Amino acid sequence: MLKKILIIPLLLLVIGCSQSLYMQGRRLADEGEYDRAIKTFYEEIRVNPANADAWRELGVAFYNKGDLPKAEEALKQANSIRPDTRSHLYSGLVYEKQELYDKAIEAYRMSLSYDPGGKTRNLVEQHLSGLIARKMESEVTTAIANEDKINVADIPENTIAVVDFNDEHLPPEIAPISKGLAEFTALDLAKVKSLKVIDRLKLDIIQKELKLSASAYADPQYAPRVGKLLGSNKIVTGTVLGIGDEGIRLDGAVVNTRDSSSAATEPTEGEVKNFFKVQKNFVFDIIDKLNITLTQEERDAIEEIPTESYLAFMAYCRGLDFQSRGMYSEAHQQFQQAAGADQNFGDATEKIQELAFAPAISLDGGQAFQQFESSVGAETDWMGAVEGMDEFQVLNLMNSGFISDPNLFNRFGNSPIRPPQTDVTVTLRIIGDIDATQ
Repeated sequence: MLKKILIIPLLLLVIGCSQSLYMQGRRLADEGEYDRAIKTFYEEIRVNPANADAWRELGVAFYNKGDLPKAEEALKQANSIRPDTRSHLYSGLVYEKQELYDKAIEAYRMSLSYDPGGKTRNLVEQHLSGLIARKMESEVTTAIANEDKINVADIPENTIAVVDFNDEHLPPEIAPISKGLAEFTALDLAKVKSLKVIDRLKLDIIQKELKLSASAYADPQYAPRVGKLLGSNKIVTGTVLGIGDEGIRLDGAVVNTRDSSSAATEPTEGEVKNFFKVQKNFVFDIIDKLNITLTQEERDAIEEIPTESYLAFMAYCRGLDFQSRGMYSEAHQQFQQAAGADQNFGDATEKIQELAFAPAISLDGGQAFQQFESSVGAETDWMGAVEGMDEFQVLNLMNSGFISDPNLFNRFGNSPIRPPQTDVTVTLRIIGDIDATQ
């Protein structure tokens, strides 16, 4: 009798170890049986509506099947219960496939907030850089095509853009300084909380689309049109002149997009080696023209000098010049030279990191999306993958007394934490002769 009773827990254990609905769904999805997987995930959700993993994988299955509206809804449910990297990444794919770039960018950024691994983080950051560039290109193309329909009165008053300064009056060896002066002028204006500075990448796209020369681009006559296409209420233009052997002069203007009026800045002069003195004076003059009263914090931030090394600054300017022409290898070399000349030159270090994403920016949109889509699936497939046992099976083992440590759950169950690499072995000790006939 005792021997027969001992068999009962084993039968219960065998029943408990049958695959859960969630695991069945995952296995079916892995095999490309999306319709069957979807049906199975729905059955799991009917029993356990708070299963975020089931909602997430339901969304992934709908996405792979091509049903984007249902994929979006399922992923929204998953993120409302327990958001994670994979859910947000697939939400981003859903939006990007529909060319809803703002929503896609936000979803990808949210995915980074759940601290994905280094490879996944780099993958997302690289794709984000390319997607933002393509979004801007799309906006510029649309704006040019619908230029006559743009109402400048709708452009927010606090928007401002800094175009590349005209450098045709500079000696060739220092001509790239004009790009550096414009770049740091934009960076300093961004430190004013009441201003919204337009991304300079968008300015590069405008210049290429309109096929404007550097001199025409910096001409106040063209500024209202550029501002209209950019969605910028004010445009800062500038012309850099060489004075003697070692001097420069910066003349600029703040142009109003709405009424085409302009306010010229006072000429700012100085030695080339004191480039930031010239640039800072120019920025404060612009701020005066905008009638902005700075806080002490804002003033202090603007007065900070990124580097005092002339060699570092000129290498940085050459890097900007190469970057604007799509010569990323040469740009990377110059930014490295700038960082080497001044190890505290943080802007140069940031440019080196930025150029790591240049291949994604230069890719065709469709090609970049396909590569990213494939990588997202491969890099996040471990989340909730069919490995080991699921929650129901583990609880069965715990209730049977075979697992006494609840901390072992994550080693067996479906956890948002990547399963550890070490295997866990459970030894079952059975007392009695289970082969007995009576």
